[in-house]
Amino acid sequence: MSNLHICLGYAGRATEFQDDSSYQEAYKSVYKPLGAILFANPQLKFSFFFTGPQIEYFKKKNPEFLDLIKNLIARKQVEVIGGGYYNPLFPLILPADRAAQIEKLTLSLRQNFGKRPRGVYLFCDSWDPSLISTFDATNLEYAFLDSSLLQPGKDFLIPIVMNNLGKSIVILPIESDLAPQKGQSAKNYFSRVIEAFESAKKNDKQNEQASRILSFFFDKDSILSFLDEKWREDFDALVQGKEECDFSLPYNCVKEAESLLQTFVHSGINKKIARWCITPYESVEPLNKYPVNIYDYLQTYKSSLSLFDRMMNVSMLVNQCHGDKMRKNAARDRLLAAQSGEAYVCRSSNELASFTERQNAYKNLMEAERLVRECSSFKESVTSYDYNGDGFNEYICRLEKCNVCVGTSGGSIFELDVLKSNGNYADNLSRAKKYDGLDDNYFRGIFVDHLFEDAEAQKYCKGEPCRNGMFSAKRYKEVLFSSPRQEIHFETKTKFSTLDQPISLKKNYIVKSNGITVQYILKNEGPITVQGKFAVESNFAELDLLNPNYKPYSIEIVTGQNIVIGTSDNYCRQTVQDGLIQKASALQITDSNSNVSFMFTPNEEAGVTFFPVTFKRRNMDTDILQNESRTFVTAFIWDVDLAASMEIEKTINLTITQTRKRRK
Repeated sequence: MSNLHICLGYAGRATEFQDDSSYQEAYKSVYKPLGAILFANPQLKFSFFFTGPQIEYFKKKNPEFLDLIKNLIARKQVEVIGGGYYNPLFPLILPADRAAQIEKLTLSLRQNFGKRPRGVYLFCDSWDPSLISTFDATNLEYAFLDSSLLQPGKDFLIPIVMNNLGKSIVILPIESDLAPQKGQSAKNYFSRVIEAFESAKKNDKQNEQASRILSFFFDKDSILSFLDEKWREDFDALVQGKEECDFSLPYNCVKEAESLLQTFVHSGINKKIARWCITPYESVEPLNKYPVNIYDYLQTYKSSLSLFDRMMNVSMLVNQCHGDKMRKNAARDRLLAAQSGEAYVCRSSNELASFTERQNAYKNLMEAERLVRECSSFKESVTSYDYNGDGFNEYICRLEKCNVCVGTSGGSIFELDVLKSNGNYADNLSRAKKYDGLDDNYFRGIFVDHLFEDAEAQKYCKGEPCRNGMFSAKRYKEVLFSSPRQEIHFETKTKFSTLDQPISLKKNYIVKSNGITVQYILKNEGPITVQGKFAVESNFAELDLLNPNYKPYSIEIVTGQNIVIGTSDNYCRQTVQDGLIQKASALQITDSNSNVSFMFTPNEEAGVTFFPVTFKRRNMDTDILQNESRTFVTAFIWDVDLAASMEIEKTINLTITQTRKRRK
């Protein structure tokens, strides 16, 4: 008679280990009672997936829990699953980094539990056939994978064997659809399990007598049913009372499997995440069963894609680094930490969690690059290549104090990493009407250009909805690039106002050690006078909003003999009614949290406006709109009155400085 082996497991989220309060809540509500249940019920078999940082947290706060798990492993009741130390999205990282992640976690598991893992857990079930060679090289014998990635009609509750380039691995499908539903009784749930078991036997004509394996990992919500004493006792009694059912460990099921289904599993990601890969921040079922993978997710969420581009750049720097072995190993560890899957795919309902995880990744990447620079003699450079794989060259300025990335889309700075700070100051979103009340339709970078009609400029200065200012969404064309002189020259053309007046803009970047000079030449290419407002906008992401000691950015504007002071919590219209401070000769933004200052000095006095923009989004756990991130917007504004064929020139110097923190 066919047997049904039930393999239960739990994989906690990294967000449960972000701070002491979230950890204590998770430990008291899940890990501690789960450990007690397993210790008191030897017939229950269970699997855990722990990341390296989670194990370190347990060692620091509750080492007795690790001792308990070790004892349960010794009595063959618990299996600990392997994977990446920082739970990365394996398809996104280089093979050398994949192996390093796996080996680092394997070493930690052996040191703490006395046994190496046999299986591998994949964050978000992100899969690619190329992973098989890495798993084979690191002695992992099987992988868990959500059943939604299998070809239709291939899920018969038996292990799958997959070959790729001469290497093979066993895949245990996770039946996520068979997780207990909220409020469902143990009897009804067990009926669903048996129904799935009978259906699998009926549909699998070639292996009618083969044993079946039903495996799934509880999440934070579904584990509550298992932790309920009556529900668990009822479920246990039902399993024990049915002759062909038992609780099993995954490795035992794989080792003793009577049949293996040979099939090919294409690149993909589990269906819960796949629904969010079509339309930003909306759950949409993929059409025509198109196999959605992690790269589709990155294309949908540009902030995650930007982090991925940065990670790949640093990964190549680390892997090509020669010199001080100790520093290189430290750099690799920071790189591995930056590959945590939670930074790229946010599943948490915590406010700003995605932004915070992303900034932590940027911080680790900057630390990794700093260590690489110390391994060899560093020289400032400005290079041009397709940095983000969009088919157009970007311009990467590696300076002593910071990294600056300039793109042709909008001709703006899309990444600004101050090496001794804590994140990417250009990690901005764009407003979307569905969530924020209006559409930006351009990337909110640094040195974004607008040409407004007067009425639209007035709305812009008050932070009200207005039409975009012509140049902000344009693709700029390279006119000249000189790496030795560290200069980048752009040009773009557009038509202005309802009269479709042709106008051109030349934009030249001159890169220096302590900052950047940007020169503008605006020319009227038509026969009619052009009148309006020329604005240069810079957006600074507020990096550490979740920190209870966070201080808003400060802004100081020099106007004649006076200094206007504000913060990133304020609107300029709270200082002046029309939201435009006149005759400004300098502007300084200071991030007091990291003591970094950005000083802008135009060659001519200009109007200045500033205001905060809060981006609201929904995520996978709730339909409620939440604050995703916040950006501080500043802009220089000049009057434009250009006769036919005439031009004006404006220049802005940006200087980046960092002061030492004062001792208390």
